[in-house]
Amino acid sequence: MRRALLAVLIAASVATAAAQVCTTELQGALPGVGASPGQVAAALFARAVQLVEPALPPLRGGDGPVAGAGAAAEAVTYLHRRHLLPDGWTPEAHTPEAWAAMLARFLHGYRLDPIDTTGADTRAMLQEAGRAVAAAGAAVRPLPVFAIDGDRRVTLFVVIWNWTPQPRLLVLRPPEGLVLGPDGGRADAAAVLAAMGTCAVTFEPYAYADEDVALRLFVDQAGRSTLTVLGTDPPATDLASPFEGDEVVEVLTFRHPALAGVDALSVSIDGPSLGVGAALFVLTNVRTNAGLGDVQRALALP
Repeated sequence: MRRALLAVLIAASVATAAAQVCTTELQGALPGVGASPGQVAAALFARAVQLVEPALPPLRGGDGPVAGAGAAAEAVTYLHRRHLLPDGWTPEAHTPEAWAAMLARFLHGYRLDPIDTTGADTRAMLQEAGRAVAAAGAAVRPLPVFAIDGDRRVTLFVVIWNWTPQPRLLVLRPPEGLVLGPDGGRADAAAVLAAMGTCAVTFEPYAYADEDVALRLFVDQAGRSTLTVLGTDPPATDLASPFEGDEVVEVLTFRHPALAGVDALSVSIDGPSLGVGAALFVLTNVRTNAGLGDVQRALALP
């Protein structure tokens, strides 16, 4: 009987481990010894959202219910500004039911059912946050477009990010020295995608081209595009958005001096659409593994 029980416990433990991700990243968000359940919940939930949704734009101002939030005050404000806290929630009045409501609201944005939760203690919330991140990260449908220069260095990484509560373009800073391999085939592209992915989100369908070609997908060549920054990671409050003309390209490629220290942007771009001739030029000069179904899936909204 004991052996059978032990086997069941081990199987359950393995299943739980397989269903959660980003444990180390979530642990790093914990507010420390002596934190209240409400503080732990806010810190874990905010980090879970950030892992799936880089540079998620705020929807309102204000600090939110930070009284009693302690070291989790910044997390509470982050959640408040994105309408992610249950109505009437405060750190002092946190309950397991509120924890379940937090994760359910988050997953609903991807048309996902709630996960089973207990919210019993820090360990349980850590595991449950990891499971929510895994579910949401598997549900998003990113389609990255990246560009290379003459030395095959990755200079641009823009992600069409539509299957989300806030559809937008994500612009991610490529790490210094990231280079596309000489063949430029799927294996070389996969290495770039792996370098740009995270514990929560991976990239599979992709498109890439030389920088001047890739930019045509997003920017009018006559300088008539306008780029508005919706959110940044880390938060930057002094950006003179919107950007126009040559500054649009500088922002997309992180060459603009105002983006020092910024790793991710959420943006919208307005301007003339591609003409037929330009569209044909781009299509014949882009390499991709994405089929029509992949593109349609990436462009769909939840």
